[in-house]
Amino acid sequence: MNYAIQCIVLLACIITCTSLHILNCRCIKTSSSVNISLIANIKDLPPRPYCNKREVIVYLKDKRSVCLDPEGAFTQAVLRTIKRQKAKLAVKKTTAPPAQKDPPTSPNTTTASASVAPTWS
Repeated sequence: MNYAIQCIVLLACIITCTSLHILNCRCIKTSSSVNISLIANIKDLPPRPYCNKREVIVYLKDKRSVCLDPEGAFTQAVLRTIKRQKAKLAVKKTTAPPAQKDPPTSPNTTTASASVAPTWS
């Protein structure tokens, strides 16, 4: 009888601990889409130890954040677009010629050394 009570208590503790992980997720309610022109930044968060689901959070220009449905067509299209833009930036950075570091010259600058002879009066 004592062994059965210990097993039940242990099982209750395990259930309580595993269900708390879901409560720490940032996205409880998700949206299917947002106005693309309002998006300032986007975060794609994979499942973590304290949240067992994938979350996509969009930060809007008016400082609000909206959770998107990670499996939705709109979210997938936005993530693909961002991935393409990052790839283009990476290609531009690797193929861009190095910036020249010549000192700026002005039209009045001369390269010959000047010598000044003293004048006696």
